Amino acid sequence: MASPSHHEISFVHLLTGEQFRLPYPPTPFCRLLLSGDLVLAFVPTVGSAVQYCRLGDVEWRVASCTEPYVLEDLIFLKGNLHALVRSEDAGGLCYRLAVANLSDKNTVELTFLGDHLDTQAAHGSSYFCLAECLDELLLISAVGDCPEEFHVFRWQSREGKWTRTTSLGDCTLFLSYFYFVGRVVPTKGMTCFSGYYFASCLGPDHPGVRRDYLYFTDAKRKWIEYSLADGSCEEFVSENLEGAALSDSDFRPPVWVFPSMC
Repeated sequence: MASPSHHEISFVHLLTGEQFRLPYPPTPFCRLLLSGDLVLAFVPTVGSAVQYCRLGDVEWRVASCTEPYVLEDLIFLKGNLHALVRSEDAGGLCYRLAVANLSDKNTVELTFLGDHLDTQAAHGSSYFCLAECLDELLLISAVGDCPEEFHVFRWQSREGKWTRTTSLGDCTLFLSYFYFVGRVVPTKGMTCFSGYYFASCLGPDHPGVRRDYLYFTDAKRKWIEYSLADGSCEEFVSENLEGAALSDSDFRPPVWVFPSMC
């Protein structure tokens, strides 16, 4: 959460009240990732740079991918930073998975894993995000503008490829909606886009949530429960939210609070 002066970022634990502060990142961002004492700030799908800072640091550092790669998404899994990167060639857009290392030379060093995402899997997707479930790496594809449906792919490390699945081992995935407006590349105009990011995964021992479902919020005051098995979905309106009287342009989508935070 940014301070009113935008000179720093304040992180507050919603239940314990514990908090810490970092200087505000020097360039626009819409995603934050935390792993241990490391914090990353970046703009997915349109940027090639990631800002990073450790607790106690007085300034941020910046690392960038070499051309032609763009950071589609980032996720920490088993102590490694994984990146889904995008490039473009004569055949169209190409998506690849890599382990990313933030080097002292201000570069994002990419160690690619397997081959690129199958063209058929990428076709029709309006947005990708990385996720994890039971220590397995997943790729979530939003199809259509609304979106109309979601596809989930599981990373097969031995084969080095993504395979589509409709089963999460009775687990449930949670996504959060975001909306970004800002200037990512100084020489270009304002960038405006929206998408989803992975929030958490709950195992089958949590009552009250549907198994093999994907829960996601949207720009309005609601969340959607989506079945991976048959593509059906059900919408729920978030009632009695603080700030519910605000206009849609000023209203921030609801966020998920999980049992692990209690």
